[in-house]
Amino acid sequence: MLSLFEPHTQVIRKGKAHKPNEFGRLVRIDEVENGIVSGYEILQGNAADANSWLPAIEHHKACFGEAPRMATADRGFFSAENEREAEALGVEKVALPARGRLSKKRAKRQKERWFKRALRWRAGSERTISHLKNPFSMKRATYKGDPGFKRYVGWSVITKNLFSIARWLEHKKNKKKRGVQNVEGG
Repeated sequence: MLSLFEPHTQVIRKGKAHKPNEFGRLVRIDEVENGIVSGYEILQGNAADANSWLPAIEHHKACFGEAPRMATADRGFFSAENEREAEALGVEKVALPARGRLSKKRAKRQKERWFKRALRWRAGSERTISHLKNPFSMKRATYKGDPGFKRYVGWSVITKNLFSIARWLEHKKNKKKRGVQNVEGG
């Protein structure tokens, strides 16, 4: 037990030299277009990222009725099996960067335009994680106990999604206004 007050707290080993151990819980975040979090899972222990890949694809398929056209994640999720399984589930383009030295075939694939574009989109999803941690306070849960922690994460995701939807609607409204002004002025 790491905490008398929060017994659900776990040690997270990320292997970073400046911060080898962190305390809390790992949460997998699934994101679709416009910064919408389509799913999340609170993981047990120090789970490997690679084990979370297929459940995320299956969850997307269950929610939307089909696999995503493109799916991407960071190097921690890479395995040849994860790529094959995602393609078997119907994902057209799987962009999982491999670790270590790359074969010529693998290097060529990772230099393709669609692959680079997917990795840029994935890098943008780091913004979603940052938003969840900071403005939406997922960095430190104030609800107590494991059920409280799970509820807190859920409320953080709901709040983030409402914010993303409002931002998207505002962007759509402004884009429509600019289009009308161009027609009237031209």
